Amino acid sequence: MLPQNNLHSDTRKRIDQMIRPEFRPFFTWLIGKPCHGETVRRKTVSEDLISTFFLLIFGVVVGYSAFTENCVNLLALSISWVCVLSSTRKLRLTIEHACSHNAVFSHRFWNKALGEFISILTFTLPFREYQKNHTKVHHSHHILTPGDETYNFLFLNASFRPGMKVDEAWKHLIKTVFSPTFHSRQLYSRIKSAFCSPYPTHNLISLAFWLSILCGVGITHSWQMFFWIWVLPMSIFFEVSSLLRQCVEHKFGNAPEEITSAIFCGEEPPIFNHFDSVLVKVLGVTRWWMRVFFYHLPVRLLILTGDSPVHDYHHKRPGHDWVNAHIDRQAEVEAGVSYAHSWGLLEAIDKTFESFSTISPD
Repeated sequence: MLPQNNLHSDTRKRIDQMIRPEFRPFFTWLIGKPCHGETVRRKTVSEDLISTFFLLIFGVVVGYSAFTENCVNLLALSISWVCVLSSTRKLRLTIEHACSHNAVFSHRFWNKALGEFISILTFTLPFREYQKNHTKVHHSHHILTPGDETYNFLFLNASFRPGMKVDEAWKHLIKTVFSPTFHSRQLYSRIKSAFCSPYPTHNLISLAFWLSILCGVGITHSWQMFFWIWVLPMSIFFEVSSLLRQCVEHKFGNAPEEITSAIFCGEEPPIFNHFDSVLVKVLGVTRWWMRVFFYHLPVRLLILTGDSPVHDYHHKRPGHDWVNAHIDRQAEVEAGVSYAHSWGLLEAIDKTFESFSTISPD
């Protein structure tokens, strides 16, 4: 087998040559990048909203069906976790984000209403505060400075340090993923945001919504199901996903292409020469497919949801068609616009940690 090189070869083209034509739409979604010249059907905002809420409801229903009188169906519960986490992360990361740019509905009121509902449902920062911070700080020259959401999360919430070496940052990330202190602090902060924010209307609606949910759970004696189907994925799993996403959202640098770049969920297929045996070829192809389904697919479903793989395009076109951002970005690439990218979550995290080491600790 020959060495692979994701940086200096057309990885997307080679993936397309590796797969059957009927799998191309799946890989375009998975990777977040169409092939050169590929015609991709454009989705509507309504399609994206309906499919996301359907996935959430489906996850809750499957989770409910996992509990029988005598046992718990672990496969059904696992599917429920994937659906609930994927849909809620997409609601928070992609759809509420689009609401903050008034890019979901044509009327500001409905963007605000949906954004508030998502913030209440997911126990995250009140939409009004999130929108203000995101549009006035994150989309300005103050990005990646104290007060910016990414900066605050990495260096205040997750306790990374400017000037950290790459291996130090990796060790700290692993420690943080399993840290009870980190998860407890984040959960407390989210509960406080839901019920004790500076916005009384938000607090009252949040209190009424969750009291009605808890009353329903109490009346049906479903506390165990509620914990396993909702509380666990929306606390620990949600925070791990958020932590990993924040570790790749932006890098520290001076030029725009240094600060943000695309992250494609895929990798170079194996390259063989005529000396390789059939066994080597079978093992190489099997390994590649295993990494597609057990590494890149979970990342796409649970961490880099929605338009996250092409977040660099969003920073160039904040109010643009976010549902089809991967299509429009590819069109610009083919037109000669320069963009940067990484292949795979781990490569992207490594680049972010390399940028940490360039920051002065003072």
